[in-house]
Amino acid sequence: MSICLGVTLYSMTNEWLAGAYTLPQLIDEMGRRNLGPGVELIGFQSLRGFPNKVSKEDIKELKSAIERNNLVLTALACNADIALKKDAWMSTDESVEYMRPQIELAGELNVPVVRIQIGLTPEVLQKLEPIAARNKVKLGMEIHAPEGPNTPKVLATREAYELIDSEYLGFIPDFSATMRAIPLGMLDKLRSGGMSEAGIEALDRAWKTPGVPIKRYMDFSQEARSLGEPELPVVQARLIFTMFGRENLADWEELLPRTVHIHGKYYDIDETGNSPSIDYAGLMRIFSTTERNLTMSSEWEGHAYLDMTEQDAFGMVEKHHAMCRRFLDEAFASQG
Repeated sequence: MSICLGVTLYSMTNEWLAGAYTLPQLIDEMGRRNLGPGVELIGFQSLRGFPNKVSKEDIKELKSAIERNNLVLTALACNADIALKKDAWMSTDESVEYMRPQIELAGELNVPVVRIQIGLTPEVLQKLEPIAARNKVKLGMEIHAPEGPNTPKVLATREAYELIDSEYLGFIPDFSATMRAIPLGMLDKLRSGGMSEAGIEALDRAWKTPGVPIKRYMDFSQEARSLGEPELPVVQARLIFTMFGRENLADWEELLPRTVHIHGKYYDIDETGNSPSIDYAGLMRIFSTTERNLTMSSEWEGHAYLDMTEQDAFGMVEKHHAMCRRFLDEAFASQG
C-alpha cells in the first residue's frame, strides 16, 4: 500500500499570523511549490466563523483553490476544548454538541478525516460515532506528546474503540510522541536567553530520564537553580517536557490497523537531509508496512520558537517531503 504526502496548514502558522497570505493564496503557494497533493485544514485557524458561520463564499473559494492546484483535502483539525468553561469540564452532551458542527462541516467539505483530541471520553466517542458515520468522516484521535501509543489515556481510548468497533473511529499518530533528541533550534533559543552549556546538559539529561514530564521538569529546574541559570529560559524549558515526547517508537506498530491519517511532525532538517530530533528512517519503515493507503501531513512546528524571518515554512516542507520520499523508497525496496 502507499502513503500519500501533503501538508497541514499549521506548518505555515507564522505566515498566516503575519497576514502574508489569504487562505486561497496559501493554497496557491502550496500548489506552486508542489507541496501536495494532501492539504489539512486547521478549523479554528484556517476558516473564519468555524464551525457554524463559515460563509458559503469562503467555502467556494477554498474548493476552487484546491481544485485549480490539483490538491485534495485530507483532514480537518478540530478541537475538543473540554475545558472551555471556567467552572467545570464539558459534560458528555455538551462535548457531543460542540463536536457535531465541526464533523458536519467536514462532511460538507468532503474531508475524509477529522482530527479529534484526547479528552473526549468513551461516552462521547460512542455518541459521536453515528454522527461521523452519517457524514462519512473518520474521527482520528491525535496521539501527540506527551502521550504515546501505550500511555493510560490512549489505552483507555483503544479499549473504547474495541468496544464500539467502528471503521469511523481511529488514531492520528503524531511523531512528536516518539522523539530521540531535543531540536537544536529550541536549544539555541534557550542559549540566546542566557542558559549556559551546563544548563543545556542538565536539561538534556532530565529530558532523557524516564518518568512523568512534570517530575522530570521539576528535577531539571531544581538543578538549574543550583547552577544559577536565568529564570526565563528555565521557565521556557518546561515546554520541552510536554512538546517533545520520549515514548517507544516501535509501539506505533500496534496502532497501524486503526491509523486513519498521520501527522509527520518535525522541527529540523540538517544538511544531510535528515531530522536529528526524530527517527524518520525508523518511522517510515514502520508505517510503510500498513495494509491500506494512508495520508500524511508534513507538520513543521519549529514556529514555536522561530519566527518567519528565521525560517521559511514552505522551504521546510519541501525538505521534509524529500526526506520522507527517500526513506519510504528505501522502506518499500527492503520489503521486496
